[in-house]
Amino acid sequence: MTREAELRRLLADVFRWTYLKNLTTTMGGNASVRLDEETILITPSGMPKHMIKPANIVKMRLDGTVQGGAGRPSSEWRMHVEIYKTRDDVRAVLHVHPPHVIALYESGYKLDLDIVELKAYVGPTVPEVGYLAPGSQELAEAVARALRPRNIHAVVLRKHGIVTVGSNILEALNRAEVLDQAAYMAILRNLLTGGK
Repeated sequence: MTREAELRRLLADVFRWTYLKNLTTTMGGNASVRLDEETILITPSGMPKHMIKPANIVKMRLDGTVQGGAGRPSSEWRMHVEIYKTRDDVRAVLHVHPPHVIALYESGYKLDLDIVELKAYVGPTVPEVGYLAPGSQELAEAVARALRPRNIHAVVLRKHGIVTVGSNILEALNRAEVLDQAAYMAILRNLLTGGK
């Protein structure tokens, strides 16, 4: 199996897992991996996430040119491209809509980075990006700016979701799971302590 074939399989498997773990909905979210310095593999637009197969993964250059795969790249492809252009150390990008993180932030709370040693997974802080239209160049640039420091591995998109990055797609997935778990714990703590 070639490296590209293996990355296609892994990307499809991981994205099905995000759906099964309730990190996104059937049609929500997107993920990509860097194939080389100028090329990425990204999940397709308009396809149920739990049905994605390796052949559906879209191959595209960082200039936006589609090179192969079935269908169109995710509508958030600009965000993935801007992150890769900004961070040459990033090999994978995951964007999901975890309900606990969104609920926590939209209720006026923030993640406690000391819960489950969150700093060890995502860095010293989790920046926030205010609501910007999904798929827009403005959102892409804002997320890339938030992730510019090399020790930042996650960002919260207000009223939208999160983006995590990693040296591989499994690391990005783990960071997303840890963030949602930490948000869930914070919600439980607030319920049990009356928000104290």
